[in-house]
Formats: sequence, C-alpha cells, structure tokens
Amino acid sequence: MEKYIRVALYGSSLLMAGLAVSLKEKPGLEVVHIHPGAPDACQRLNEPGFRVIILDINEPPTDLVLSLFQKHPELSLLALDPAGDRLLALTGETSQPLTIDDLLQVIQHKETFR
Repeated sequence: MEKYIRVALYGSSLLMAGLAVSLKEKPGLEVVHIHPGAPDACQRLNEPGFRVIILDINEPPTDLVLSLFQKHPELSLLALDPAGDRLLALTGETSQPLTIDDLLQVIQHKETFR
C-alpha cells in the first residue's frame, strides 16, 4: 500500500486553484482543496492526517492558525504571499527552553540564508 502525504490547500485565490491542479498530479500526495467560505472549512482543516497546510497569507483568520498549532503540533503550515512572491513556513513543533547559546545558533543560522 502506497503512503500518501496529506496536504490541505486553504484559499480561494487563483494561486491556490493552480496549486491544487498541479499538486494533485504529483504521486505520493493526497491534496484536499478547502475554500475559506465553505461552512465546514474550519472543521475540515482540523481533520486528522494532514501533514501540511498551504494557505494564502491574505485569507486565513489568525485564530484559525493558532488553533491549528495548538491542536496539531506535528503540522507544517506554508503561508504563500502571491503579491510579494514570499513563503512563510511555520511548524507547531516545540523544543525545550533555549539557552542564550541555543538562541544565538538559531540567529546565526537564519543569517546564513540572507
């Protein structure tokens, strides 16, 4: 039995519609397109099994994003900004409290990608 990565697309923009068509053709992905105006949109986003949620940064309500991380810390959230050609990647994973040295490593790592 082939394993699938379950991906939710949340948004009604042309970008999200195009992603839905493109990603559904990729093997190993199960893509579910959820329109923000749908009466069951929040319920569908909270369905178990999603590993990634891709959304248009201009459409998600902030409380929805926070609740997803609280309920599903294993989730990765990719917020696309079609106007600025940017991608914001968030995960709900947490770690032990950081020391100053740990924090410095994170800062220096981020600086290498500029």
